[in-house]
Amino acid sequence: MSALVPPAGDPVAHRQFEQKSSYDYPYLLAYANREFGDDLPPLPLPPWLMFHRIIEISATGGAHNLGFAIAEYDITPETADWFFRYHFKRNPIMPGALGIDGVFQLGGIFLPWIGARGMGMAISFGGGKFRGMVTPDSRIVQFRVDVNQLKFPSSLSTVKVDGRVTCDGKLIYEMYDFAVGVKSQSKAA
Repeated sequence: MSALVPPAGDPVAHRQFEQKSSYDYPYLLAYANREFGDDLPPLPLPPWLMFHRIIEISATGGAHNLGFAIAEYDITPETADWFFRYHFKRNPIMPGALGIDGVFQLGGIFLPWIGARGMGMAISFGGGKFRGMVTPDSRIVQFRVDVNQLKFPSSLSTVKVDGRVTCDGKLIYEMYDFAVGVKSQSKAA
């Protein structure tokens, strides 16, 4: 259990965000609900949160030996109905934009994981290819990001990642040069 650490000037005590090698869904929900404080770049709340667990995150290894992260999203009627119901009638598929956002989300959590604090933002993306789809028969979507460039610490810390999205083990999306940043927020005006 984490100790409660009240951030300076904040009357509410927050749990401390821990640098771990994996995270379960309750921990990710606590992060998205800002239980670790407002100085961490946010993750979206469900249903927009695109993973149920981060199964591995590391500052070493990966395709460029600069770090990587792997997360998974379970496809169930409870988790995926919100997009299958509307996209598309009689031909339900997960919007490709959610795969893109999942890569941004996973790349984005890498910066606070190594210690960046401030306002998070998507910066740019190089491009990608779509080779398959997520349908109601799918079971697990896996997101993987490999860090190819890192600028930290900085007033605008950035990470650039290449992403791969698989569905039930089959490669469906490849993306490259997705950049995410964390702009530090000083209290002085």
